[in-house]
Amino acid sequence: MDIPTYIQGGDTTQENYQEELSQTLQQGVGNNGFIIPSVTNAQLTTNIVVAPDGTLTSLGALMPDGTIWFSQDAVPPCYVGKISGALVKFSTTVYP
Repeated sequence: MDIPTYIQGGDTTQENYQEELSQTLQQGVGNNGFIIPSVTNAQLTTNIVVAPDGTLTSLGALMPDGTIWFSQDAVPPCYVGKISGALVKFSTTVYP
């Protein structure tokens, strides 16, 4: 979900920001479910991201336990979560 951090502009800047933030949250989180971020294996484990303290790390290492992603290039595609500092694959079966 791409949550806006700020909007630059004129007199209606704050109103526009609130509207954009509300629309983004309504589309991504709500009574109808929520969108799990979709990533590739490289984005999760290999690509470098900058941590808040300035160190270089991977997304999987940076995020806390309890984080969940949808790995779109896994075979088959699957949900991946972080538990006790390790990335784990969630095995699924056909619903219901």
